[in-house]
Amino acid sequence: MNRTNNRKSAVIIGVLSVCLLMCQAAVGQPPDPQLQIQEASNRLRTVLQQDGELLMQDPGYVYRVADELLLPNIDMERMSSLVLGRHWREASSHQKQAFSAEFTRLLVRSYSAVIQESGKWEVRFPPSRLQPDSKRTVVQSEVIRPGAQPVKIDYYMYLNEDQWLAYDVKIEGISLVTNYRSSFAKVIRQKGIDGLVAALQAKNDAAAPKQGDRVALNSKAR
Repeated sequence: MNRTNNRKSAVIIGVLSVCLLMCQAAVGQPPDPQLQIQEASNRLRTVLQQDGELLMQDPGYVYRVADELLLPNIDMERMSSLVLGRHWREASSHQKQAFSAEFTRLLVRSYSAVIQESGKWEVRFPPSRLQPDSKRTVVQSEVIRPGAQPVKIDYYMYLNEDQWLAYDVKIEGISLVTNYRSSFAKVIRQKGIDGLVAALQAKNDAAAPKQGDRVALNSKAR
């Protein structure tokens, strides 16, 4: 596997491992965001080790893992609004809902693919820089994989009541939100927001298994 493929896998693992932890904060004390990511990485490794064969054989199971572990711990509406930028403000409520659903499916699909391809990896963290009473933070980390250069990943998170939620990730200084915003803006200029939603839906439908894609079922039910 060349460096590009190694980096691609490491990037998506890093981006989405933060979303795996089902946060359980002590009463009156929000969790430490860096500890969330560390525990998330451990949980992902456990899934890969215990269910590796099933993940390879059953696409529906892969999607269920992605649906159940990813969605509760990422602010998809906020990320969707950042990705669309000014187009979000111009969109109708229906368009916002439709885009957010298909964008969520896109991330779940990417996560599912990497689950099936992942090998050995670990995540290293520098000392936490969280300030007292802070509502926003950047958690720094490096994803280490055999035969590949370390990939620096920064998680942009905010505190929503008693849970830290991710809304953007930078990989080697490049923002996930900015990357998607640039590519989606080109489609919007040509086809409008409805055209972007239709293109994403077609791509997601083509890649999704017939069973197990709860995100697909939810988006079609709207």
